[in-house]
Amino acid sequence: MVSKEELQITFSSLPTEKLMEIIDNKFGYSELAVTVAFEELACRKISEEEIKVYKTKQVEKLNRYIRKNIAHDLSLSQKNLFYFIFIPLLTAPFRLIFKEKGYKLKVMQSNYYSLFGFLFFLVSAYFLTRGLSNLFVVAFWMGGFIPAYLLDEFFNRQRQIRKLQQLFGINKTEDSTQEQDA
Repeated sequence: MVSKEELQITFSSLPTEKLMEIIDNKFGYSELAVTVAFEELACRKISEEEIKVYKTKQVEKLNRYIRKNIAHDLSLSQKNLFYFIFIPLLTAPFRLIFKEKGYKLKVMQSNYYSLFGFLFFLVSAYFLTRGLSNLFVVAFWMGGFIPAYLLDEFFNRQRQIRKLQQLFGINKTEDSTQEQDA
C-alpha cells in the first residue's frame, strides 16, 4: 500500500491538469489519492481561469468522443467487407481496431453486416442443396447486401444512434447545435 507521503511526493511533480483529472474521476482512485490530490491543488492556489480551461478541455474531449461514436459509421467498402467476409477470425482485427479507437457505432455495424452476410450465405447454401443454379445462388448472396444495407440505413443505424444518444444523454436539438458549432 502506498503511503500518504509517497503520494505527496508523486503528486507534487504532476501537472495541475492531471491532479484535476484525479479529483474529477474520484471513483477511479482511492480516497487517499483524491485527498492528496486535493491538498496539492490547494497548495498550488490555482486560478478560476485554469479551472475553466480544464473544464472546457473536458467538454471538448467528450464532444469529440460523442461525435466519433454517433456520426462516424462504416464506409461502403467496410460494410461490404463485413458482409462478404463474415468469418470472425478474418474480421476480428478490424473490430479490434474499432474498439481500441472507441468507435462503438462501427463495432455494432460490423457485427450487423457480418450477421446478415452469414444469414444470406446460409440461405444461399440451402438453395444450392435444392439444386438451384450456382449463378442464382451467388447472385442471391451478393444481392442480399442490398436489403441489409437498406435496413441498416433506414432502421438499424438510426436505432443504434438513438441508443448511443441515450447512453450519452444527448437529445437531437443538442446534437444539431453541436454540429452547427463545429
